Amino acid sequence: MGRPTRKDLILEVAVRLFSERGFHGTTIREIAEAAGMLSGSLYAHIQTKEDLLYEVVMQAADRFLGAIEPLVVADLPAAEKLRQAMIAHVEVVAASRAHATVFMHEWKALTPERRAEVAARRKAYEQQLGQILTEGVRRGEFKPLDERMARLLILSAVNWLYEWYDPTGPLSPSDVAERYWRLVLEGLQPRT
Repeated sequence: MGRPTRKDLILEVAVRLFSERGFHGTTIREIAEAAGMLSGSLYAHIQTKEDLLYEVVMQAADRFLGAIEPLVVADLPAAEKLRQAMIAHVEVVAASRAHATVFMHEWKALTPERRAEVAARRKAYEQQLGQILTEGVRRGEFKPLDERMARLLILSAVNWLYEWYDPTGPLSPSDVAERYWRLVLEGLQPRT
């Protein structure tokens, strides 16, 4: 990959500010100043502040989808697909907690058309995770389960990572995902 462009810098600044202050709490002037530009110069690279938000959110959506899509079709046991999907998800969140924060919260500030596009990608991601769970039940790897509730539980756990994960702490993203996976797979009840 080449040198970051001015647009890359603007996006990086926008992600940071949107994650810290929210979309509505961030002004174009603040983005421009943080990028070392005048507000008017910013418009040579973008049309609207919402365009920045849309690009940031779509980048995050693409990262999440790109991480799970190959796993759904992989020739692996469902339990291993789930483990790898959880690791991939946690790694996407940990790679940029600011992106994850914006993706999880600020996407609702988009126009209805763009919000619908993001919602469709989020739904596609959830459906792919659901496919792994359904496949595990069908193959007898998982006990019969409420797929929707299991999917929501898993996503709630891995999505919340942006809020508490410390990359300088003792656990790598893979360690966290592995521990989550074991809890999901084995449950909390002792084996009989």
